Amino acid sequence: MTAHGGDEEFHIGQVVHVMREGMLGIPGGEYTLEATAENPAVLIQLFEQEESGLWEATRTYSACTMNLFIPIDPLPVEPELTVEDMPNMNSQPDLMDAYDNSIGKAKKPNYGEMIEPRSGGSTPSNPKLYARVVQAAKDKFDVYPSAVANSWVVQEYKRRGGTYKSDGVTKGNVWDGQFDPRKFTK
Repeated sequence: MTAHGGDEEFHIGQVVHVMREGMLGIPGGEYTLEATAENPAVLIQLFEQEESGLWEATRTYSACTMNLFIPIDPLPVEPELTVEDMPNMNSQPDLMDAYDNSIGKAKKPNYGEMIEPRSGGSTPSNPKLYARVVQAAKDKFDVYPSAVANSWVVQEYKRRGGTYKSDGVTKGNVWDGQFDPRKFTK
């Protein structure tokens, strides 16, 4: 453990880095220290004293030159856990007893049951052409049906002149006569 005092401030911590040449910090910055072999720059991780009287490392760091550095005796700190301190998983079979084996591996969902049949969906107006395009998609794509393959089917079907109909009306630029834009007023 170390202590350093500068500008009438006293910090207690542990040395994490010693720099014997160059600049510690951003050159020209307010908090830059020049390190030399005679007076190295020291980076210290600061510690705080807990209510229990033990000292704990913080996430705060401070730097000083070695001439401001005062070595002190080690402080009482919370011991760090080691591998030997960890519980042995083999000696605690009750942990695995808590696992619910009835859950097991997830089953593949049946998407057909999840998706409600669409009402008012579009159907191809030329089923023979659509069937040829679907067969071409099955030959072209490794996975069919898929989002990419289905999109290709729609585009290819339309490119070949196919149209879709919904509720007996062919989709497209169809005006049913109910709205006349010439009679529209605000």
